[in-house]
Amino acid sequence: MKRRAALILIVALCTACGMVVGPDPSASEVALFDRVWHDLDLHYSFFIIKQVNWDSLGAVYRPRALAAQNDDALAPVLVALLSTLHDDHILLGIGGNAYATSSSPYPNRFDPTITFGKYVQSLGSFSSGIDYGLATPTVGYIRVRLFDGSDLSADVDTALAQLGSVSALIVDVRHNGGGLVENATAIAGRFAEHATTVAYVRYRNGPAHSDFTAPIAQTVAPAGSRHYAGKVYILTDRNTYSAAELFVLSMRALGRTTVVGDTTGGEAGSPLVREMQNGWTYQFPESIEYTLDGRVFEDIGLPPDVPVQNTYAEINRLVDTQLERAIALATANN
Repeated sequence: MKRRAALILIVALCTACGMVVGPDPSASEVALFDRVWHDLDLHYSFFIIKQVNWDSLGAVYRPRALAAQNDDALAPVLVALLSTLHDDHILLGIGGNAYATSSSPYPNRFDPTITFGKYVQSLGSFSSGIDYGLATPTVGYIRVRLFDGSDLSADVDTALAQLGSVSALIVDVRHNGGGLVENATAIAGRFAEHATTVAYVRYRNGPAHSDFTAPIAQTVAPAGSRHYAGKVYILTDRNTYSAAELFVLSMRALGRTTVVGDTTGGEAGSPLVREMQNGWTYQFPESIEYTLDGRVFEDIGLPPDVPVQNTYAEINRLVDTQLERAIALATANN
């Protein structure tokens, strides 16, 4: 699962990509367009949920691809087509850069500098994206910036070891754009007592937009050198996405967890990555994630147990109401 990025309309890109060997330029460009369109038609998972008429969109944008004389002219056509899906997991890669076809509609009311400047005594920070410390002498705090990288789980083990015998733990995944599913479930494994089904996933497996596998259980098992058995408070906001949402689902299923903050962003689905003949790449999700009770949360999000929203005015006054509430709950329930 990929992190979110800002919308970029591509006007003149990849001048060094060169032409595809084959027919005349217009035929080459439309062949690239057709490949992307047909690939999503067969494998993209959210046509029905997003109520998209893919055939109609193909009819609108294919003539534009046919008129494109080179790669530079084709790029904005593909971006425009893919942008109609409003899916942050869809990216177009050109010349080593990934261009998003959607952007977050949600404001950012989270400032991590306030956390350690006012609320948490820092004990350590890792380049993997793990920051940790003490909110009170008995309440630990771990922030997971992203679920990317190979050292994440080991760094969480170190953080848990340094926090020692705190009676409650706050895990902050606000403004976490996701990353690797394996990291999300592995970190959740530090809190698992036994193997537990935490969510379900279905994959596209046929030509019809409604063709999917049966639900496949996603599980979390005990993992790591450190195990935490106390109460956990998860902080979320509208910019909590993708693998971070699977982490929230996992922690809820494991029990002893209260989610505090705002509803998550509602972007799931493991992406496929493809390469085109001209060296460009593109990615899109082929699966649908479900909660334990069978609900789809794409474009909806996962609601918190304790709803709390920060405001710009509070952030400007260096006040993090969401974190304050989590600390108060953790302290009261010690």
